[in-house]
Amino acid sequence: MSLSLTEADSESKSRLREFFFEDVREDLLLECQLLLLSFATGIQDAATWPDYSCFASNQTGNTLFLAIGVAGLTRNAYSFPNIGVSLSLFVMGGLVMGQLGNFFGVRRRLWLLISNLIQTLMVFGALIIQHLWPIKRDGPAALGVIALLAFSSGGQVAMSRSLKITEITTAMATAAFVDVVVDPDLVKLKNRLRNRRVMFLVMLTAGCFVGAFAQRELSSKFPILLCAVGKALVSTAFLFNRPIDRSTSPSSSMENWKV
Repeated sequence: MSLSLTEADSESKSRLREFFFEDVREDLLLECQLLLLSFATGIQDAATWPDYSCFASNQTGNTLFLAIGVAGLTRNAYSFPNIGVSLSLFVMGGLVMGQLGNFFGVRRRLWLLISNLIQTLMVFGALIIQHLWPIKRDGPAALGVIALLAFSSGGQVAMSRSLKITEITTAMATAAFVDVVVDPDLVKLKNRLRNRRVMFLVMLTAGCFVGAFAQRELSSKFPILLCAVGKALVSTAFLFNRPIDRSTSPSSSMENWKV
């Protein structure tokens, strides 16, 4: 009896380890998870700009505002410390989380859970700062909020790009707009890549409107809370992704088994 219990416990641990260390497949569920993250990104940027005069995710805009400010054309319309912190922490988040993903395996379920959990906790951390200190454009509290949100956003984009679903970046809309209109199969009934790009743009835009109106009617705390809840939902959903079928794609499923 003792032996059978030990064997059953060992088999259970082996199955649990296999579950967390398996690579998730590219399917509709994974697309929906990235689309929900895109929606959360739109909410977040719409909430941070009115309060802090910078974006947490849209680093194209931040880079432009930084250049305009250095040229002396803004008359203090933007906060340069905020923009600098956002840009640098976004890059740092992409670097750290991206390289960790390369080490653990970018499609491995355990890494996706850990990465999204870290991002979610950072957004909740920004929300706590907003709750404990008055919301002002400048100052240590503002820089703390921006740093947490920007690092989280960098990690999110690094994760989405590493998954190679390039049509859903979760943050940058410019290339998606162009890719939609230049698609040679734009009017075809069945076009999965076009559908991905369009849905990404719809979700990102919808998130921006939700964040903007929530900011206007309530406060920036509520849209940041919505962003955190959305990321938490995605983190939980990674428990339900189906694994890659190793019998049909052995090379792609084994290439990230490094740990």
